[in-house]
Amino acid sequence: MSDYLLLGGTALCVISVLLAVVQLLRLEPPRAAVITLIVGIVMLFAGAYFGPAQFSPQEILSAWSRITAEATGNAP
Repeated sequence: MSDYLLLGGTALCVISVLLAVVQLLRLEPPRAAVITLIVGIVMLFAGAYFGPAQFSPQEILSAWSRITAEATGNAP
C-alpha cells in the first residue's frame, strides 16, 4: 500500500505543477494546483509513514520497480 501512496503522491505533485502553469497562463488563481499539491504531499507522507523501511528518495524508484514487477507477474 505504501508503494501506491508514494507513486500517487509523486504523480499528484507533478500534475499540480502542470495545473499551476495552465491556470497562471489563463490568469486564474491556481487554487486547484495548490489543492492537488497538498493532497500529493499528504500521500507522500502517508506512504513514508506506512512503509516498512526508513524513507529515502530512492524509495520512490524502488516502489516503481516493485509495482511494475507485480504487474508483470515477476514479483518475488
